[in-house]
Amino acid sequence: MTALATARETEATRNAIVDASVSLFLERRSDDFSVQDVADRAGLTHRTVYRYFPTRDELMAATAVRLAARIAPLPFREASTVEEWMNLLGAHLARTEASFESHRSILVATLADDDLRVFGQSLGDRDTHLWQVFRRQFPHLDKGDARRTFAALRHLTSSTSYILLRLRFGLSPADATEAIQSAASLVVGQVARTDRAVKQKGRRS
Repeated sequence: MTALATARETEATRNAIVDASVSLFLERRSDDFSVQDVADRAGLTHRTVYRYFPTRDELMAATAVRLAARIAPLPFREASTVEEWMNLLGAHLARTEASFESHRSILVATLADDDLRVFGQSLGDRDTHLWQVFRRQFPHLDKGDARRTFAALRHLTSSTSYILLRLRFGLSPADATEAIQSAASLVVGQVARTDRAVKQKGRRS
């Protein structure tokens, strides 16, 4: 067998394992299944699964990535100001609601990955643009304050927060959206006032 054929077979087997895990995840609506269940669904042995994914956490991480690929991309890349980010929030939450079960599955799969590697990596890539928008609009904030405020605002406006509001507190889609938009507006208003105050203080000194 050529190296190319071996690589293709390796990738095909890996995909079959992940596909089986995703299938079980969506079917059971949780990670309540074993590596043997995945092996059976993929038509492989559990040893083969462990050869590709040495730990169950690694398999759950790959499952979360595959589930996330089914979700429409965030609209926030279109934002050039924080206000535009906030204006796009309704569309983002509507997309989340439209694929509620997929988002819920991603959240569960991500939390099942104990060290949250996928979560951390994806946040870094995804949020670079919004961080630049935030800093451009609020340049006078101390870097530490800016990072803490941005982190809070980004978490607040995430699909995760929306899903938790819907599931944990039983809010309707409209109420969950309104709660997030109101809280985000308060945060943006506060950070704008702080930025102005720091700027004015700098002018006086």
